[in-house]
Amino acid sequence: MFTHKHWFRSITYSLMFLCVFMLSQITWSGEWAFDFEDPKQADQWKVANGTWKIQNGVYSETSAKEKAAHVLFGEADWADYTVEARIRLDAGGKWAGLVVRAISEYEYYIVYPEPTPGNAAFFQHHGKAFDKRARPEPNKTEIKGTKITEGTWFHFKIVVKGNDLKWFIDNQLQAETKLAKVGDLDVYKKGKVGIWAWQTKASFDDFKVSGPGIGNGATAVDPRRKLATTWSWLKQD
Repeated sequence: MFTHKHWFRSITYSLMFLCVFMLSQITWSGEWAFDFEDPKQADQWKVANGTWKIQNGVYSETSAKEKAAHVLFGEADWADYTVEARIRLDAGGKWAGLVVRAISEYEYYIVYPEPTPGNAAFFQHHGKAFDKRARPEPNKTEIKGTKITEGTWFHFKIVVKGNDLKWFIDNQLQAETKLAKVGDLDVYKKGKVGIWAWQTKASFDDFKVSGPGIGNGATAVDPRRKLATTWSWLKQD
């Protein structure tokens, strides 16, 4: 016999299932942030090339010897996000910037300012060598509003969404472009983030990456896992 108790339980379970299903459709947004005050934060990064060390509250490349010295962070399925950091070119410094959509230690996009002659450079690294790279458009753009000098911090930010890519220095838009094939190289659709230097001693601080599905606790409970748990519970009752 179908009692009021069974009816109430059925309605309750249906509402719970509907709520969890709706939650599972939400694209959760979050962020990871690093202040580099604790040297143990380096454990969460993967060194691809170069000599890297957290000291005095910054993450630094200290050799100035390697081409494309970089460390990577994040997940291979990250797609659309904003990555930003404060960057300082140290003694002998020339080039340092941020990596987006790294699918391996050799394959990624990099954007970085060039103090001389005052441009920002955009490359697509590929192949199986750290210095093998292609030139997407615009490969070089004149820096607007800020003069990059050795020993001085500047804020650098890249926003990538779909095939749209744009970058900022000290919150001023520098350039934007559409990602497209370069020769026979496909567009990198997803990938990790990173910090990068080319034969340069450079320091990085206040690193942050934010976007859909990214974050240290972006969602307290994975709604898909919650849905599976609830469905199992309903079948057992």
